[in-house]
Amino acid sequence: MATFCAAQHGRLVGSLTLYCGDRDVAEVLAQETLVRVCRDWNRVRTMAAPAAWAHRVGLNLANSWYTRRRAERRATERLSARPDGRRDVDPTDAIAVRQAVAALPPRRRMALILRYYADLPVDQVAALMRCRPGTVKALTAQAVAQLRDRGGLADEEPSDVRPA
Repeated sequence: MATFCAAQHGRLVGSLTLYCGDRDVAEVLAQETLVRVCRDWNRVRTMAAPAAWAHRVGLNLANSWYTRRRAERRATERLSARPDGRRDVDPTDAIAVRQAVAALPPRRRMALILRYYADLPVDQVAALMRCRPGTVKALTAQAVAQLRDRGGLADEEPSDVRPA
């Protein structure tokens, strides 16, 4: 097995470098291929062409690697193209909102955060808080009223009362 792996390593790296165009990637793929050769050595050594099998495994790994990279690239492009929905926030406003929210009683604070920051539906908030949906609505309304009374938030809609 060690003799076979030593003989095939250079050939695999060369073949995979030509296929991938990147020697570093080819090295990693060749190593993974030889790990699989060692893992399946009892079966590989009885094959008519074990070197061909190792090359096929290496090429399959390269194809999988490229497929993953392509999917990652598409996902990254989708995420970077998607607006994050945040406005430029004045740091002093953000601090004021955080302080105002922190000053709320715990249950009101929790209801407000789960409803408007986490954007959870009333039923889910009620389940998390172990109360009725009407209680969540009341706590949320009380929290928004308290924030408005505290000043500076009177013109804001509840969905805009989100910490930065």
